[in-house]
Amino acid sequence: MKKIILLFIGLSLFASCEKEESISNSQLCDDEYYYYSGGSKNYFKHSLYEVWIEFEQTEVNGEEAKSILEKYSFINTESFNADRNYDRFKAIINDKCDCLDFKNHLLELNKDSEIYSATPVFYLSEDDPMSYWILLSEVLTKNNDEIISEPEFINYAETLNLELIESKYSTQQFKVKKVETGFEALYIANQIYESGKIEYSHPNFIAHRTLN
Repeated sequence: MKKIILLFIGLSLFASCEKEESISNSQLCDDEYYYYSGGSKNYFKHSLYEVWIEFEQTEVNGEEAKSILEKYSFINTESFNADRNYDRFKAIINDKCDCLDFKNHLLELNKDSEIYSATPVFYLSEDDPMSYWILLSEVLTKNNDEIISEPEFINYAETLNLELIESKYSTQQFKVKKVETGFEALYIANQIYESGKIEYSHPNFIAHRTLN
């Protein structure tokens, strides 16, 4: 039931990806983050100009999304892509900013009552534009039945600002109840993994994958 959203080659999300250009260091925050997969930490850095936005109302269309975002001077709505990807939109930051500026932009967007979640776009490699890893405000888990029962685990997870979306065969899909920083899913997933109560725990995400 691991509902990881994977975008295969041929589905173009980012203009920068289409150009196959390298990512300059100035476009990525120097801060390094990680998520757990296969029992190990996977490190990455987030973009300083790309934001992934999910609105409270899933039926919001491109024009409505643009209208909502026009109030934010730091969002480039002139080149806003009105196409939805899994009911979400990509927005571009207008001006060059540092890590703190970017986080403050996310905080401001996530205060908007019409926006459910504004999250960063990570890159697994600093020189590969196709290594994008888009953080969603969801967490995917599988509890360890030998340590904790599924009902007990769900109760535990819901104390961590999560709300259960679906549960099946001891696997769970949660959404973040209240998004403020945009990084919640990453931090909570890591916290759950480090609790030792699970077989896996990681944020849901959108990534590029090449078909062999």
